[in-house]
Amino acid sequence: MSTRREFLMGATGILGAAAPLLARSQARPCPPPQISAGEFGNATTACTSSNVPAYIASLAPFEVRSLSGNYSPDNGTTTLRSVMPSMWAGNDDIIRPWSGGPKSLAGTKMYVHGGGHGDSSNNGLYSFDFAGASRPTGWAIEYAGVPNTSSSFPIGSVGAPVAVHTYDGMIDMGADIYRIGGAVWPSGHLTPDLLRYSKATGEWTRLADYPDTGGAGMALGEASAGKLLFLEREGKYFAYAFYRMGSNSWSTRKTVGSQWNNNGGAAWSPSLKIAVTIGSNGYGTNMFSVGIDWSGETITQTARSAPNVGGGSAVMWDATLGRFWAFGGAGNNSTIYEINPSSWAVTAHPLSGDSISPETPYMGAFGRWVFMEDWRAIGSVASRNGAAYIIRLP
Repeated sequence: MSTRREFLMGATGILGAAAPLLARSQARPCPPPQISAGEFGNATTACTSSNVPAYIASLAPFEVRSLSGNYSPDNGTTTLRSVMPSMWAGNDDIIRPWSGGPKSLAGTKMYVHGGGHGDSSNNGLYSFDFAGASRPTGWAIEYAGVPNTSSSFPIGSVGAPVAVHTYDGMIDMGADIYRIGGAVWPSGHLTPDLLRYSKATGEWTRLADYPDTGGAGMALGEASAGKLLFLEREGKYFAYAFYRMGSNSWSTRKTVGSQWNNNGGAAWSPSLKIAVTIGSNGYGTNMFSVGIDWSGETITQTARSAPNVGGGSAVMWDATLGRFWAFGGAGNNSTIYEINPSSWAVTAHPLSGDSISPETPYMGAFGRWVFMEDWRAIGSVASRNGAAYIIRLP
């Protein structure tokens, strides 16, 4: 069923939930940043690994490079469309419709997965590998997909997933990628499905269902706890539940008083033991710091001030600088935002260099990125027909 071309060396299954900590492909010769007591990462610049590819190292902080022309991939696949199987011709709308990827925090691969609702039944999984020297490796098919899949396969079995709007409901846990909920093709109804994709075998397994139908929102994971956290959306912005990977079971569904907005993105800091969520819709933007008790399976929220970063923003934690970053929100593709967790001040940094041109500006990037922390770079893509790109960080 799978036409997967390659898999991460760390995705053999023996790493389990600890893989995100072990599967980095970049060396880390730099010392950790110096942090004063009572503060979170005062550094303004980062030590950069000596093996940063030349096509990334030559960029200035906050500069964007489109990976086309002299920087086109080695394997000749400049666009996502160039690698899609012919069976998806005319049915490949998997980036535009509120879809992203699994928020990859390690390695050099960005994953893309989407479709859903009335947009596309394309249930394939694709990757772009940013590894290389003078240019990246490029696109590959991880899972070719099965056309016209419109219903779930049985719990506990392996099968073809129905295409969904993924929102921010995917999480890369190293050996496996998890997909929680989404708006399914072709009805648009929200699904409680929890699916796991094995990078080693190229197979999707259906796990225990989320304990409600509010299956679209934001997913976070904590390897040391062996758990995932899912925060709902679509009219139920205050509900959440924890998934226990070891027992394939869910906690009870709980609620919080403060509500996050529609089309949110979330990131978790294992060192600070805190997450940030950013949401935006027609009523404005909100941001919360979220304390997560992975053992007690509860969360607490504190509202924070935020500028209009845009719905569907990609949000990530930068352990080197002790900062959160947000970019790629709806209608806002020329700025990246630095969020300081010591004060919750948000600093806007204009992006220079090449333009980021999404297919539909108002839908957002969500988890469609890979954060290559040692290389001080974020890799992403905004269109089926456009080149992938790099954002350089300080």
